[in-house]
Amino acid sequence: MRNDKCATKIAQEFVRNLVEQVSAILSRVPDGRPLTGERYHLVGLAGRGMAPLAVAARHLGAQVSGCDHGGLRHYLDFLHAAGIDPATTHSIRHFAGGATVVASSVVPAELPELVAAAAAGRLWHRTDLLARVLATRRSLGVSGSHGKGTVAALAAAALEGAGLDPLAILGVMVPRYAGATRLGAGPIVAEVDDSDLTVSRVCVDVAVVTNLDHDHPYLDHRLADAVQAVGEFVGKARERVLVGPSPRAERLAAHAKVEVWRVGRELTARTMAVGSGETRLELRAPDGVREEATIRLIGPRSGPNAALAFGAALSFGAEPAAAAAGLGTLDRLYQRLEPIVERDGVRIFADYGFKHPVNMRTGLEALRRHFPRARIVAVFEPYVGYLAPWGRRYARALGLAERVVLAPPTGTEDFPDGRPFDPAWYDACPVPVVHADKAEALDAGLAECRPGDVLVLFGRTRTLAEMTEQALAVPV
Repeated sequence: MRNDKCATKIAQEFVRNLVEQVSAILSRVPDGRPLTGERYHLVGLAGRGMAPLAVAARHLGAQVSGCDHGGLRHYLDFLHAAGIDPATTHSIRHFAGGATVVASSVVPAELPELVAAAAAGRLWHRTDLLARVLATRRSLGVSGSHGKGTVAALAAAALEGAGLDPLAILGVMVPRYAGATRLGAGPIVAEVDDSDLTVSRVCVDVAVVTNLDHDHPYLDHRLADAVQAVGEFVGKARERVLVGPSPRAERLAAHAKVEVWRVGRELTARTMAVGSGETRLELRAPDGVREEATIRLIGPRSGPNAALAFGAALSFGAEPAAAAAGLGTLDRLYQRLEPIVERDGVRIFADYGFKHPVNMRTGLEALRRHFPRARIVAVFEPYVGYLAPWGRRYARALGLAERVVLAPPTGTEDFPDGRPFDPAWYDACPVPVVHADKAEALDAGLAECRPGDVLVLFGRTRTLAEMTEQALAVPV
């Protein structure tokens, strides 16, 4: 009996000490900073996928560093404002000190820090860190080929409007948030890239898929592979799945193990009015929810995008009227049919629509809806890697404008240029085409305009930034 009492006392003392140790550890971790003690070094830090993830991980308590030999200036400015400055060279020293090295699929595997990290078992893909971040709170992941950045930004705005204080990790710069993140204490909203099939590693509470298309011809996989990977992402959702209009919507929904809301069925958006830069919608959701919302983004899919964002906010318990009002607080997304300036009566917009002919076509259709009396002039700098599979599709999409100015094709350092393309691809464009050097393309486009017209710039991020500066530099 004495031995039993002694054993019980020892066990009680062990439990008491263990509780005290755990309490001491937890007391050193600030509330809302669950990544405290973790350290990450991100290679390619100043890219649109890495930069917001780095800022979010740091917000959650992680030590974050990174390197990038180039990077986009607006992301470098964004990182600097957040207190993260990337190194400009690659070195094995970046792996020292216990950091986990994080890289995306486009980073060369032979870089010294990647080689060292892989040998030590401390090399993560960017998606692995995203999954780690998403696991720290209730989470919403938005994937799909087109519109995922817009839907994620709108969902964050709806949650913010409802007072739920989201942490948003976006693939688009949002002027309202002064960058590509919104740092909050509530649920996490993140854009989940489907391009390299790593989306299947991500598990969230609410999964959104905007649509699915073959929009990465430079990568070595088929559309069927993307459907499978995104389907696995859908199958891991813990609470709800939202699916936008797509020929593959039902195939994706079939993977779900939880309730599914589909745009056009459980979620609807009826257009009530379209004005100069605004779309008024009636949104409906299950259980008789019906609210009006004004969308101030000139997007190609305002109705479906708003319906998905609204449904996502409701899935986190947002009050419907407040969520609908929150949707209207966004009026610009960087290079997503972004209004730049008006010069001599000509409205100028910048759009990352070169990514896919569908983006270009639907973007031009959106401008036509909002400005039905305007002539539309399009300036386009194509990416050489897309012209082989899509050149004539671009040409037909550009036919929705009245005039077209073409700059010479350009490539990127991240991806090979791809197979040779037909140099006369633009012959399929049914409207007049003017050729101009990149430096002269904006002026050439303006020369085709008259007061009341719309000029839209389609191109790579760097080109659009340069043209935007050029447009803003001239006194109005």
